[in-house]
Amino acid sequence: MLRSSLFRPKLVFHVGPIMSCAILSFAILSPTLSHASKKKQLPAVRWTAGAPGCIFERTDDGHYRWTMIGSDLTVKLLVDSQELAQSRHRFYRLFGAYISVTYTGQTKVEFPADVRLDFVRHHDVLEGYEDPAELSNRLQNDVDTKIFETERKIKKDPKIADEQTARLRVYQKEAAEFIEFLSTQTIDPAGMTLSPGNPEAHGWVLFATSNKWIGPWKEREDFILSVWMKDKIWQLPFSLPPTEGDVILRKAPD
Repeated sequence: MLRSSLFRPKLVFHVGPIMSCAILSFAILSPTLSHASKKKQLPAVRWTAGAPGCIFERTDDGHYRWTMIGSDLTVKLLVDSQELAQSRHRFYRLFGAYISVTYTGQTKVEFPADVRLDFVRHHDVLEGYEDPAELSNRLQNDVDTKIFETERKIKKDPKIADEQTARLRVYQKEAAEFIEFLSTQTIDPAGMTLSPGNPEAHGWVLFATSNKWIGPWKEREDFILSVWMKDKIWQLPFSLPPTEGDVILRKAPD
């Protein structure tokens, strides 16, 4: 089921100092990239609470935002404070996060090489973000199957026609909305080129939670979102909620 909070939020960008977040002193071996032909040895820069250029904010509309500011790149991660609950009511129980990248350099960079999510409290299961086109095709196939099954049930028992037809229409409407969302508000796995004339990329990334090692959510979950660029990996560790018992009082929309 599509939840309203999954739609594109209005981001208010925060200008901060040049990032000096802790850079790991060792190179890490990245897992097999979904959009790369081979493994790469890349250094990693990690968001660290309190470090210059590393910002955490709670927004009035009920989101948490983590920001990393570098010499020519700013990466922002936005997650709904109620994402753990909402993900369990979304199609395929997908976990959603919103990423924004702003390039301030004078050449160009490719974004993204890959985006992955580490489910820290669930055996460190690492999931790549779902391809929106593949998700759309999967959901459309499920809609076709739902239509066939509904017609079969009605043929066997015409008395349930109205009830089954009403349920099917709701399912089709929600599926159509989600397919539209996937086509317009998600990050394209093919990536894009950022340059002075085209400095920003943003959109939702969705991660599967169907892995048997993930299971039910705990009261507090820890994650590490990794954004692969050409020269380094940007790592944003985050927890939901960020602190025990953390609650955001959502401001009513105008």
